Amino acid sequence: MTARCAVLALGMLLVAGPQAAAQEGPVWSWFATCGGPAMAIEVRLDGATICKAEFPVCHADRERVESQGQWIGKIRFSFSPSRSIIWKGYRDTTDITKAGQVLKADLWQAGADPDDLLIGVSFSDQNTIYMNTIHIAHPTRRDESEIAKGLTVVTYPLTNGSEGKK
Repeated sequence: MTARCAVLALGMLLVAGPQAAAQEGPVWSWFATCGGPAMAIEVRLDGATICKAEFPVCHADRERVESQGQWIGKIRFSFSPSRSIIWKGYRDTTDITKAGQVLKADLWQAGADPDDLLIGVSFSDQNTIYMNTIHIAHPTRRDESEIAKGLTVVTYPLTNGSEGKK
């Protein structure tokens, strides 16, 4: 099972006006540089890492991140699992993808909150979206979401060589 992670720069700015930022206070944004910490995100199948990416995070008012002209990154990769995957909970029906079937994954910042990042997670093939969900990532601790049985998204802060292990 091989996968190649790609971090894409998209021409989208965070959306919220200065008035919302003043009322809300600082929020977390990924791929934004303000001298803040860094995080890692891993997608794992049966404990094996199929994609890992590292990115800076910034805890600042939305307008500050916008004024820096920060771009929202997107992590995109494809992989061919060595076993079938059962997809439940997104569509009305349960879907099963076969071993060796090429799947595409997209990860993006879906929201910015004062205490966490909302990361959009989508798995699909050429014809079907099998899962489209949210992973909640706290920049100060490890978080794990099971997307399908054995398929997980893990995020953790990168400090002093932390590896995100349990």
